[in-house]
Amino acid sequence: MVGMRRRDSYILITPLALVVLALVAFPTLYSYYASLFGVHLSDTRRPFVGMDNYINMLTNPSFYHSVFYSLKFSVLATLVEIILGIGLAVLMNRSFKGKGISTSLILLPMMVAPSLFALIFRLGLNEFVGIIPYYLKMIGIDQNPFDPEWVNTTLIAIDALQWIPFVFIIIYAGLTTIPEDIYEASHIDGASPVQAFFTITLPMLVPSIATAAFLRGIDAFKIYDMIYVLTNGGPGESTTSVSMFIYKKAFLDGDLGGAAAASLLLSLILAFPLSLAMKYVLKKEGQ
Repeated sequence: MVGMRRRDSYILITPLALVVLALVAFPTLYSYYASLFGVHLSDTRRPFVGMDNYINMLTNPSFYHSVFYSLKFSVLATLVEIILGIGLAVLMNRSFKGKGISTSLILLPMMVAPSLFALIFRLGLNEFVGIIPYYLKMIGIDQNPFDPEWVNTTLIAIDALQWIPFVFIIIYAGLTTIPEDIYEASHIDGASPVQAFFTITLPMLVPSIATAAFLRGIDAFKIYDMIYVLTNGGPGESTTSVSMFIYKKAFLDGDLGGAAAASLLLSLILAFPLSLAMKYVLKKEGQ
């Protein structure tokens, strides 16, 4: 009987195991292989090059620029989304008419595919036919949102518009776990709403904030689709994230070996800080 159950469990898990092997294990192993060989889209020869692909990446200024750009974008976008997400969650954490509809509308941007969301803004922000620059000109602001001095602000703003709802729903869930008795006691003691927020609400939201910041930070760091649609990494390399850099290296330059080496180096670079961040988040969740 035990043997039959074990056999049935193997049969049930086999399709999932095959999917994991096809979508995760094989690409990972192939990346290790390609990083050690001169794999190019335009050449069928694949000579062994050893560590040359890694050395080329470590001496490539564009690789470092893309890593630092992704890091800067991740930090700024996450910070904006956390601050506005907290404010929105606190604002919605009360009873009022139409709360259900308002919450649904807030969550709508998160349900749109990032590439489609970016395409909407690419059309809306077009300096010639876009509706947003048209109304900005009516109030005296005549500025192309994709000019070099404004493009990063534009990208962060669009990313925030889509992912503030994600932060909002996590923070809002955290707010619902805070007992009302604590606020009533603080009110009796004479604490103002601002004092209650900084001494009660914010400290008790730390686990939720840490979780939201961790998840959004990772997602923002590997941003690709929005940048691809809006700027394609330009002007120049000013908005080239590390994901965009690897894409260009693989499919525009045809250097699959170099792209594989860059992705593996990135994994090594991120392994230690991500493990520390994960440990911190799990610690806060445990508290």
